Amino acid sequence: MMKPIAVLRHGADIPAGYLGDALAAAGVPVETVPLYAGARLPEVADVEAVVSLGGVMGAYETDRYPFLAAEKGFLSEAVEAGLPVLGVCLGCQLLADALGGRAYRAPEIELGYIEVRRTDAGAADPVVRELDGPTLVWHQDTWDLPPGAELLAETDAYPQAFRAGAALGIQPHPEATPAIVRVWAATEGLDHFDRAGVDRDELLAVVGAGESAAAAMAKRLFGGWLAHDVGVE
Repeated sequence: MMKPIAVLRHGADIPAGYLGDALAAAGVPVETVPLYAGARLPEVADVEAVVSLGGVMGAYETDRYPFLAAEKGFLSEAVEAGLPVLGVCLGCQLLADALGGRAYRAPEIELGYIEVRRTDAGAADPVVRELDGPTLVWHQDTWDLPPGAELLAETDAYPQAFRAGAALGIQPHPEATPAIVRVWAATEGLDHFDRAGVDRDELLAVVGAGESAAAAMAKRLFGGWLAHDVGVE
């Protein structure tokens, strides 16, 4: 019997979205771990794979959010054990940091509904090759590539995806549905959008208009991760 996939959450308003839909469609057991609410991490031996989602905190804010230090140790242990690990946005930064890279505050906010550039390795990757259309990019932090990892995607400003064996980090938010984005936009101050040089209403309109294509891309992307990394057909 398949062990559960652990889904690590860092905020009540940051759910799995389209990734959750893919997990449900595949019929795999899931153990949701709300770290922000004090939930304990599972044992690495008790899970099939790990997903680390986004969050408003920085991967380096371990004094303010002590669970982040424990999570980075858990991610490192999972990778060392050969488990498939997927990090999304904050999860990507945590994964990079856990594997010997560095997560840190970026010079500028990167916010928009954009198409990232895949490297040659990214275009050939069985998962990131599906990141082939506009997707939500929304982050204040960035990361340095861990030793031995391969860069899979980037924008002019920042790296956007990497792979280190069975560990895959994705900086954008392909899991975010329009409903999720609306919640994020409503809880973020307008000064945040001003600093990013983005009109909030225009962004929401673009995200809404692209819903069908984004949902289809997310289905391919997360389905690819389940099939190729986790081994779920």
